[in-house]
Amino acid sequence: GEPDNLLLKIFVTKFIFDGKEYCGPDIHAECMDDAELIAEAHGLEVQGELTDIVDLDFDSRPRVLH
Repeated sequence: GEPDNLLLKIFVTKFIFDGKEYCGPDIHAECMDDAELIAEAHGLEVQGELTDIVDLDFDSRPRVLH
């Protein structure tokens, strides 16, 4: 069947390109270990779980709120 998306957490990532740091795509995973494996495979670094980050500058990170 379909995976139960309610069990997935959102992890934010970053990456370095040309000496500058950029926000990477969000990774949806069940835990930090899974997120880090996915991130590593794509050359990204996990910054943390979205719910943990309260001091993010949301103006610099466009996000669609549903």
